[in-house]
Amino acid sequence: MKKFAARIIGGAFGIFGFMVFAASVYAEPAFQVEKVIIAKNVVNRNPEGQFSPAAYCEKDKNGQAAIPMVKTSQTSKVIFWTKVAATRNGKLRHSWHHQIEGTWTKVSEVNLAIRPSSGYRMWSLKSLKPEIHTGEWMIVVSPSSKPEEILCITRFTVQ
Repeated sequence: MKKFAARIIGGAFGIFGFMVFAASVYAEPAFQVEKVIIAKNVVNRNPEGQFSPAAYCEKDKNGQAAIPMVKTSQTSKVIFWTKVAATRNGKLRHSWHHQIEGTWTKVSEVNLAIRPSSGYRMWSLKSLKPEIHTGEWMIVVSPSSKPEEILCITRFTVQ
């Protein structure tokens, strides 16, 4: 949690106004993506059959690392598993996008309930058909109530 020293500020702003301003500037996010995995299955809330190379949030690697490769000859579905630190109840959205002829197209959107936890695990999945789902994919994680507040973007390729 970020810490800062508060000074008493007089005038029209006052201490109450300063405290509200400071809380909004220095507030910790309610949800933080801790880990993502692209896998074949989930057993006992844990991913199994992780695709390689390992998935990551692009904001953590700046898109400079290799992305997972999913082969439809090995599986008919792909699972996006997410571990999230949450300070309150809410809903997170997994928004699945497929790049078709150079344009990202939203294919599906899954809203998942979350509770306060240091490691809440959630996942969504996409069934794959090789004749229509090959190519690049992107999953965007955001609060359901604020989809513009992107927490994580993960990409993978389907062959």
